[in-house]
Amino acid sequence: MRFILKNKVYEISKDDVIEKMRGVQPEVFRKYYIQINNMQYPPKQIIARVLELGRVEFTTMDAINILKRLGFELEGNKS
Repeated sequence: MRFILKNKVYEISKDDVIEKMRGVQPEVFRKYYIQINNMQYPPKQIIARVLELGRVEFTTMDAINILKRLGFELEGNKS
């Protein structure tokens, strides 16, 4: 998938995301998470790692939209 974030063009696939997150410890998530490799990750952690960006360079909604377009399912904390 190709997209623009903060005036820069990126091209990644769902497989790219899965591979880059392999072996990465998930951070604590507040409300929403994406399940990858049987682990629950906050969306911003995934996008920051995959795109090599600082967390202030994009919003949680940016991360969620990118991941949903790649075919990941957004899940929420039930508590």
